Amino acid sequence: MPLVALGLGGSLDATQADLGRGVSWHDVYRVRPRAELTCPACSGAVHAKVSRLGLRFFAHDSAGRPCPLNGETIEHRLLKSAVAAAVRLAGWHARLEAAAPDGAWRADVLATSPTGDRAVAWEVQLAHQHDADTADRTARYALDRVEVVWIFMRPASAGVPNVVVEADGHDLTVAGPVARFAATRCDTAKPCVRLRDLADPPACPGHGVWEAATLPLDKFVALVCRDAITWTGDGAPPPPVAHEPEHPPAHVWTSSYYLRQADAIAAANRALDEQAAGERDRERRRRETESRRRQSEEERRTANRDALRRRQTLLTPVAVRAVESATGQRPWALPGDVEHAMGVTLIAAGRPYAVVCPIAGRITDEAAERLSDLTVYVASVPERDAIARRCRQDQRIVILHAEQAHG
Repeated sequence: MPLVALGLGGSLDATQADLGRGVSWHDVYRVRPRAELTCPACSGAVHAKVSRLGLRFFAHDSAGRPCPLNGETIEHRLLKSAVAAAVRLAGWHARLEAAAPDGAWRADVLATSPTGDRAVAWEVQLAHQHDADTADRTARYALDRVEVVWIFMRPASAGVPNVVVEADGHDLTVAGPVARFAATRCDTAKPCVRLRDLADPPACPGHGVWEAATLPLDKFVALVCRDAITWTGDGAPPPPVAHEPEHPPAHVWTSSYYLRQADAIAAANRALDEQAAGERDRERRRRETESRRRQSEEERRTANRDALRRRQTLLTPVAVRAVESATGQRPWALPGDVEHAMGVTLIAAGRPYAVVCPIAGRITDEAAERLSDLTVYVASVPERDAIARRCRQDQRIVILHAEQAHG
């Protein structure tokens, strides 16, 4: 049953107080003689009626007459009326049941901007419709440069611009798919969770997540008219709404501001990721260099320890004979003596008598004092000179040769 009829010299819109023609509803409703009214879709005779809920509309005189506007439920007509009212409240012109000049499409509500440069068709689709039919009807609008918004009562799988409307009494709410971007920043007192591994982490550029949102129908219509909300679909089936900034949601309505904000945060995070990757790479190379240095140092220390042990092993028998010759007693050896800079201490007559190959770097002032009364045996001139620099000036240092071990 249509909300528009032709009569009184033009098109009459039952959703407007003056029927869009500056006349009263009482000029067509239950008047005698009856006003001559026809349906714009099928040219059949119609008459003005009012539903039990007070909704004004036009009914065909012949209930069985074939017409594309037949079969509309009261919910369908109420939604069309609500959309038309919201369009007009937004300052746009609204035509109900408006058809293309060539008959390619017929919009439930055709909204036209005051300047005439934009047209948006609002299609209320409460009955089931195949996705292919929805896409085909949308394409026909696109050929005439008419935008379209589909209104469903349940989530749709087609990726066309659409909303799901829920009714609660007289309140109509767009339940989706609408998304807003919620931006956050890490606590300034702590580094960003993604940057805590850096030695000097930069400031957090922000994070965010896309969240589902709802809007009153009239506010949503106004946003569409102001071009303040954008459909992000691309024709594919819609995914869930939750997304990270790097992956803006598809198949939802959102504002350009949210898209720019998400893009800015995503770009800042990408730049920061590159910076952090560079710092991590430099830190990795620094650690690898340090690891190689430590390994080399450890290898050097190991080689020095091994060389020291070999010298001590070769020279200790020679030093033992020398001490035995000097004291008349065979000394016993104490290897790795901490008191004498890790040298082999030879003990005779109950006291330290000599030290074989102490480590020059381990000779402290206290160790030098303890060595001052002892004989220090070494294997070479460089070793002698290194130890002499750490000992007292009168320190007795004797160079032994490994060949003497076999003498």
